[in-house]
Amino acid sequence: MKIEDLGEIRLIERIVKGFHGDKQIVPVGAGEDDCAVIDIEKAKAGYKYLIVTTDTLQESTHFPAGISPFQMGWSIVAVNLSDIAAMGAYPFAFTIAMGIPAQTETSFVDELVAGIEKCAFSYNAVVVGGGITRSKELILNGTCIGFADNPVRRSRARVGDLICVTGSLGNAALAVKVIKGELEVPDRVGAVAKRALFQPVPRVNEGVLIANSGVATAMIDISDGLALSIAEIAKRSNVGAELYENDIPILSEEIRRDESLNLSKRERRELACYYGGDYELLFTIDPKALQNEELMKRLKREVQMSIIGKVVPPEEGIYFKKGETKEMMEMKGYQHF
Repeated sequence: MKIEDLGEIRLIERIVKGFHGDKQIVPVGAGEDDCAVIDIEKAKAGYKYLIVTTDTLQESTHFPAGISPFQMGWSIVAVNLSDIAAMGAYPFAFTIAMGIPAQTETSFVDELVAGIEKCAFSYNAVVVGGGITRSKELILNGTCIGFADNPVRRSRARVGDLICVTGSLGNAALAVKVIKGELEVPDRVGAVAKRALFQPVPRVNEGVLIANSGVATAMIDISDGLALSIAEIAKRSNVGAELYENDIPILSEEIRRDESLNLSKRERRELACYYGGDYELLFTIDPKALQNEELMKRLKREVQMSIIGKVVPPEEGIYFKKGETKEMMEMKGYQHF
C-alpha cells in the first residue's frame, strides 16, 4: 500500500506504534498530543547541562545506492548522536520530522521507522515526537537532546596538547569509491566498507569516557573528514596542528589485513583525511595524561585511541610532519556547498 492511500492520520498511527518509551519519564510521547511531555527532573538524572543538536539527511544528497530503508532510519539518528558524543554527553530524547513522497510504500516507512527506533534504543534515547509532510524526495530531519556535566568544546585545545582519534578512518570513503565504480575491491572488503557508510556507529560511550577522563581539552566528530575537523578545532581554539601520517589509523583492521587491497600511501591518506562519513571522534588531551599509564591503557582499549599529532602555535598552520620536513594539509573534505 502507498502512504497516500493510507492517509495522514493512519500513517502517523502506524509510525508511532514503532516507538517506545518509559512512561515514568515521558508521560506523553510520540503522537499522543501537540507536544511531548517530559519529566525533566527524572530525565536529567542530576546532570547540569542540556545538550541539543539537529541534522538533516535527504535522499539525493546523503543516501548512496544500495542503502536500505532501515539503514536510512538508523543514519538520521546516528548522525545526531555523533554530535552528542562529541560533547561527551548522554543522549536522552529524539524527534524526527520526515518529508515523504506520496508514492512511498508503507513497507518502506515501516523499515525506516524500525531503523530509527533501533538506533535510538541502542543508545538509550527515546523517540518522543516529530512530524510528516509530503515532499518530492525523502527528507529526514532529526533533533537529539542529551545531558552532560562537563561538555567538551571545540574551542579549548592548547599548544602542546596531544591530538587523538578513536577507531579508524577511511572505511566510509572506500565504500563511496567502490559504489561509484572508482575502485575494485574483494566482495568481503566492500561489504565491510559499505557497512561503515550505510550504518555508522556513533561513538557515544567513547565520548562519555573521554569527557569523564578529565584530560580532554577539545573534541569534535569526524563527520566531514579529518582535515576539516582538525581545521575546525584549530580555528575555534586559535591553534595549529602537527600530524604524523604514519600514526593515523587508516582503514579498519578487517580491511587492512586483506593483502589484495592495492592502495598507495597517498590514496590511503586521501581516504582517511579528505572524505566524510566516518563519525569517529577527534579530540585533544593534556600531555600530562601520558603519565597516567592506567588511564592511557583504558583509553586505548575502550575507545581505540590513537595519538596522531600535537597542537602547535597558530602561525605554524596545519601540516604533516615527516622527519624534519613539513607538508601543509589540504583543507578539503565533505561540504554541502
